[in-house]
Amino acid sequence: MSRRHPGFFPRTRFRFSLGLRIFSRGVHSRPAEGCRFLPLLGLMILGLACERAGNSVIDVNGDVPLLTTVVVSPSSINTDSINVGPSRQPEDVLHLKVAIFADASVPAGAQQIASVQFSVLQEGSTTPLATGELADDGTAPDEAKGDGTYSGWASFAIKRVEIGTYQVEVTAQAANGFRSSTFLASLEIVRGNHPPLLSDLQAPDTVKLANEDRLLYLHVRASDPDGLSDVQRVAFNSYRPDGTPSNSNPFQLYDDGDASHGDNAPGDGIYSLSIVLPSTSQTGTYRFEFQAFDRSNEGSNVIVHPITVTQ
Repeated sequence: MSRRHPGFFPRTRFRFSLGLRIFSRGVHSRPAEGCRFLPLLGLMILGLACERAGNSVIDVNGDVPLLTTVVVSPSSINTDSINVGPSRQPEDVLHLKVAIFADASVPAGAQQIASVQFSVLQEGSTTPLATGELADDGTAPDEAKGDGTYSGWASFAIKRVEIGTYQVEVTAQAANGFRSSTFLASLEIVRGNHPPLLSDLQAPDTVKLANEDRLLYLHVRASDPDGLSDVQRVAFNSYRPDGTPSNSNPFQLYDDGDASHGDNAPGDGIYSLSIVLPSTSQTGTYRFEFQAFDRSNEGSNVIVHPITVTQ
């Protein structure tokens, strides 16, 4: 009989046979806690080895891709800065577009990145509003080809009132099939309307009729932090000396440069109106209340101006 190495084969055979012997005697006697799991562990190791060997499409060589930075631009969108009609309604459908930039690499070189994908999801939802793939090809919004920054556009539609934090999820996949962890970036959708402001009212304090019709010119300046184009209308209501409102309320002022309205220049933010006060008008002090409204129908400050009418 050949002489075997005393340090390896006999010891391995002893341990393996010990495991089998303990397993076979498990019905008659309780083995030590540390030993009775040895056969199960051996079967698990054998099973894993077989699974890896049998799956030839898995490349166990290579590195996992890494996402280091994801930027969404703009990172915040104010839905009240977007107009789709003469006035803003909560149910308006807005079409939004943002740029996504992701830095992706693997230790072996950025040329091994196979794809970088993104999804845009509303908070609390698992259904993407937009999906797509980012590219590093120098085509806008990507700035430079092959620099490891992958870029693309995400377009989606929401209602004006659907504000909150939206999640942009980005993952990278290497040429060997390995995928990176998911990188999350936030997109804030807000409603941040600002009311308009009225100032610099020009109107007479007193009017003497003397049995004649009188022409009055009224001018007021309107502005808006969201831009002058956000001012939808400027108007005033008038009240007689007895406190009753005029039958023609409200009266609209214009910034159209039309001389018949008493306006001097279009689009300068000065709203005007010329009105005729009949000779038979009730005498006393009239109250005029001026106010502007924006496309969200939010009102400005109210300028109250009294005009005293005499004969």
